[in-house]
Amino acid sequence: MKIFLRPLMALLLAGTCAAAASAPMHLTNSIPRCHMPPGKVLPDKYYKLEKGKNAFGWVAGATRADPVVGGAGYERVDGSDMHDWLTFYRIDLNGDRICDWYLEASAPFSTGGDRGVINTLYIGTSSGWTRIGAEVPRDKPDSPGFEVSGEQAEDFVFGEDPSVIMDSSTRISYIIAALNNRNADRYSRPGYRIFAWDADKKSLRLLDKWEPGSRAAEVYAFFKVHGAATPSRRSTGKAVIHDYEPEVETFELELICEPDGTSGSSDELEGRISKYLLARCKKH
Repeated sequence: MKIFLRPLMALLLAGTCAAAASAPMHLTNSIPRCHMPPGKVLPDKYYKLEKGKNAFGWVAGATRADPVVGGAGYERVDGSDMHDWLTFYRIDLNGDRICDWYLEASAPFSTGGDRGVINTLYIGTSSGWTRIGAEVPRDKPDSPGFEVSGEQAEDFVFGEDPSVIMDSSTRISYIIAALNNRNADRYSRPGYRIFAWDADKKSLRLLDKWEPGSRAAEVYAFFKVHGAATPSRRSTGKAVIHDYEPEVETFELELICEPDGTSGSSDELEGRISKYLLARCKKH
């Protein structure tokens, strides 16, 4: 009797993959602690940066217990007292239980709060930190304006004030961020943005929270009810809950769906609007 194993194995594997794709999520905002990689607390270059007026003095005081580390960067214009501001958030981005840094660097355009933001990821490994971000000179901080390519920098504007919801069954961390009031990119990237680690790209991948039945939609629904965990600025190791703010979604819907809004015609929004959101706009 002949047994055809290959077709049988193919069917079994297909069934396993389908089951994994449809497996129920076990979402939580109670995030397990990660452990810091060996070596220095922050990426090595931050200890070597030239210390300008009130700039980067906070680096030397960073400890391995700090969930959030940050402070003033360089002064944008001499005598203006307007400084870049850098904040490192400790998050396990890729689910390997080793801490990573999600860096949010903002540059002020005015004293009123107008600013631009760029994000850089430092992935913790067994040998230290691996940088993922727009290319900048090695002797410069990861701040807006130091990028070698402005076009490349566009790929690394994820959002401000990151928070996390985890699927405890898969250890996938879903990162939720938004661009807040007075941010220069708010109109081209409106609303809450949900990301997950992409092992092939080795970066965060933007998910479509408007796609019905998607995992991102489920994460967004959970966030609306329960909030998401954001690293505390206190060295307690405990996260705090970042609550859903309805006005963030309202701004997104008004921008995309209102008759006098862009409705997807703006060059800034081209390719960034969910087709599912556009379909929803047309129904209302």
